[in-house]
Formats: sequence, structure tokens, C-alpha cells
Amino acid sequence: MNIETKSIYGEIDDYLKFGWKHTQDHSVRSGRTSHLEHILARDADMPNYVLIAALESKYFALKKQKKYYEPMDPLLSIALFVCLIIPFVIYLFIKTGQKDSIEAHNAEIQKQMDAILKEVAPLV
Repeated sequence: MNIETKSIYGEIDDYLKFGWKHTQDHSVRSGRTSHLEHILARDADMPNYVLIAALESKYFALKKQKKYYEPMDPLLSIALFVCLIIPFVIYLFIKTGQKDSIEAHNAEIQKQMDAILKEVAPLV
């Protein structure tokens, strides 16, 4: 049996879908803060391991491509409105277009991630 392990900070739900099993937790101190580290393990000799590992790599590469929308700054909006209405309107259109673009991009990435999860589900 060839066991591989991985340490993860944060959510582990996505990793569990690729054959990882949660083995233990421990706290790691970094300066004044401490973080909970999850230890995961899986058998590298399991059937379809190479395909599962490749799909996992592709899934997390897609997940890193997701973008995050930063909402309008209320103070900047008020300052622009008070100073000049035209820059405020331009800023408003830019932020609205940016939000729509990011949502469309993330929807496409999520669709590809869901397709990978459907492909890996029968293999695990």
C-alpha cells in the first residue's frame, strides 16, 4: 500500500471528492495567530489513481482562475458624485460591467469544475 499525504489549511470538501481521506487535525502557530491544519491521506495504488490525480490537478488549476468582485467603494462613490457627476457615472458603468464579466467568467469556470467532479465521481 502506497499512501500519500497532504496538509491543507481551510476547507477540505473539494479534496475529499478526489479520494482523499481526512486523518487528523492539528493547530499550527504563526506569530500571534494559530491555524488549523488538516492532514489528508489517500492510497496511490488505488484504481484509476493517475486519472484521478490528473483530474484533481485540472480542477484546482481551474479553481485558481476564478476571479472575485470587489464592490464599489462607498466613500469614493460619494466623493466622485460630489466633485463631478460624470466620473461617478463612468465609475458606475465600469464596475457594473466588471461585475457582469467576472460572474460570466466564474460561471464558465464552475461549469468546467462541475464537469470534472462528474467525471471523477465514478472513479473514486
